[in-house]
Amino acid sequence: MSINSHSTSSAIPKFSIVMPSYNQSRYIERSIQSILLQGYPNLELIIIDGGSTDGSVEVIRQYNNYIDYWVSEPDCGQSEALNKGFSRCTGDIYGWLNSDDTYLPQSFQYAADAFKRVPKKNIVFGDWLSIDEHDNILDVNHAFDFSLGQFKYEGFHLNAQSMFWRAHVHDSFGGFDVSLNNTMDYQMIIEFGLQQGQQSFYRIPYILGAFRRYQGQKTSNFDSCVANEHKRIANRYGYSDKYTLIGMVKRLFYRTRRAIWYFKRGGISVLRIRLANWLSYANSK
Repeated sequence: MSINSHSTSSAIPKFSIVMPSYNQSRYIERSIQSILLQGYPNLELIIIDGGSTDGSVEVIRQYNNYIDYWVSEPDCGQSEALNKGFSRCTGDIYGWLNSDDTYLPQSFQYAADAFKRVPKKNIVFGDWLSIDEHDNILDVNHAFDFSLGQFKYEGFHLNAQSMFWRAHVHDSFGGFDVSLNNTMDYQMIIEFGLQQGQQSFYRIPYILGAFRRYQGQKTSNFDSCVANEHKRIANRYGYSDKYTLIGMVKRLFYRTRRAIWYFKRGGISVLRIRLANWLSYANSK
């Protein structure tokens, strides 16, 4: 829960963005600029750096006047950094941007408009890009209408770097499990879905964020660890049947739903590309 009072502004809701960082001097300036250049008039930026030694702190200092709070000190990893950052948020709407990813222009305004238009929705998300180290677009990822069952049994169909949520959603969140090194976004979205209900999620037809892929990033080396973390999350949140025969049947159902959504969002060409990528990945295992 936040240690501070939330903003009371209703005309222009305040966005609180938390950026965890560790040794990302190559990209962090682009990430900071993607927030500041939104031109959004009611913004709070919080950066929690894990004691970087690569020049990241010097980059952060250059933007000191635009950052509401930042610290650089050793921590137990990204989950702890996120807990520390969100505990300081005072806004109406929260977001999380990794220090190597970026927001697209007008993302905050698109989200703010959506929250105003559908006040009963608590979590807004959109499409996202995959980009390389030079900001070249590698892929356009189409988000699907949220399904808690699909998220639990089959996998991601939205991205935390392209998602915003009301402050009270995070107040109800139990916090990031600091023992998770790779799947803290999965844990957060699972808990949001369980607590808020899938009807609280609202997809908008805009690309909101860009997720960077490059050689040596943490995500590129996590396959050997993520399966174990997913099992722990399934046990914690009560759907360990994911690893039984019935779970396999459910996964097949949601894989079919995914194919339908690929066709619905991108047409037959996107469906063919996704199926080819999936077959290539499966054959590599």
